[in-house]
Amino acid sequence: MSKDNEDKWVVLELYENGIKAEIAKGFLEENGIFVQIRDSTVPYGGSAYFGQESPKELLVLKENLEEAKKLLEEIKNKNEKSEKEE
Repeated sequence: MSKDNEDKWVVLELYENGIKAEIAKGFLEENGIFVQIRDSTVPYGGSAYFGQESPKELLVLKENLEEAKKLLEEIKNKNEKSEKEE
């Protein structure tokens, strides 16, 4: 990611692994938000060393940050509600 692009993207959420990050990415992209996933362990070897199980950062464009936060919060609330009903 170039410095110019770096300034446009912000970390929305940190996930414990790539699978969870991919699920969130798919949900956000279905709702029209562009997303990138980045290894949060890049200075320490990234995926080459830690694999898919390493922590991942979910990045969105700055202008989409608030909308993305609302969407993720909405899905978290739905999950919590369904867990309480079980």
